[in-house]
Amino acid sequence: MMIELFRNITKTKLHFWDSLNVVRAGILGANDGIISVSGIVLGAAAANLSGHTLFISGISGMLAGACSMAGGEYISVSAQKEVQLKRLDEQEVSDEQDQEILHEIDLMNPIHAAAMSFMSFILGALIPLLAISLSPARWRVLDTALAMVVALAINALIGYTNTNTSKLKAILQNVAVGLFTTVVTYLIGMILGVAVSA
Repeated sequence: MMIELFRNITKTKLHFWDSLNVVRAGILGANDGIISVSGIVLGAAAANLSGHTLFISGISGMLAGACSMAGGEYISVSAQKEVQLKRLDEQEVSDEQDQEILHEIDLMNPIHAAAMSFMSFILGALIPLLAISLSPARWRVLDTALAMVVALAINALIGYTNTNTSKLKAILQNVAVGLFTTVVTYLIGMILGVAVSA
């Protein structure tokens, strides 16, 4: 059966047959890392928290987000792979055809997707974290916002390479989502900061 054949092959050698899925997980992970941690540290900065507290908040958000993304990818891709394998198993083909099909299609691997999602989230999150940690106090917010915008623009450009979608449209959409998120968290941080100090 095809399922047994696939499982036997993956026990001896790992193949990135699911390359498109890994790329997707990497792009989404990086994007989420950039936006999530930017929102966390900018919201904390708006509440006038100390530089040390900003750093701890950013690190905590980065690790929690990376684990959450990896776990979500693993569960999601595991379910998708089972559906994919079931469909393949229902096809009545010879062993030789099984081999050809397995090498031609992108079989999803949840471990690949989870690992890529985890690593890319960390890399994306490091950008706003380093920006706010290394900037002078009065430039923290501006530097972090600029770093986020540039990072999101680059990520969108990479994500839409070799597609028919307008690169400018993709960049504008990605940056708009990031700015909306950080504006909301910044305003909430300001309100909470005022409430606590009052």
